[in-house]
Amino acid sequence: MWSTSLLAIVCVLALGIGACARKSGDGASPAKAAAATETPPPANSPLAKIQVGMSTREVENILGPPTDENAYVTGKAFIPYHFGPDHSRRAYFYKGLGRVVFRQSGAYSANYQVLKVEYDPSETGKAR
Repeated sequence: MWSTSLLAIVCVLALGIGACARKSGDGASPAKAAAATETPPPANSPLAKIQVGMSTREVENILGPPTDENAYVTGKAFIPYHFGPDHSRRAYFYKGLGRVVFRQSGAYSANYQVLKVEYDPSETGKAR
């Protein structure tokens, strides 16, 4: 009985450690891979004027108010004692243009900065 229980515990631990293991590959993070596949906006698009680090007000001055927007928390919001940025994000949706994604600039700040610009001429303008 004791050996069966011990064997079961060892198997569960081995499976847990195996599930946490990282694949070795080219070393690129998923975020970098996603950024590499995004299509940059063409030079004649208003989205081309948006730069990483701009505030929501600067974006609205260039593009006008968004067709729709949403806000959501990231996984960092659930890390105890994490007082850094990126607890939440906002996305502005512009019909026929694409999306502008902002990240929170501080742990308890109401300021947001552009994280990325997603060019998508088929954008419906509805938040998802």
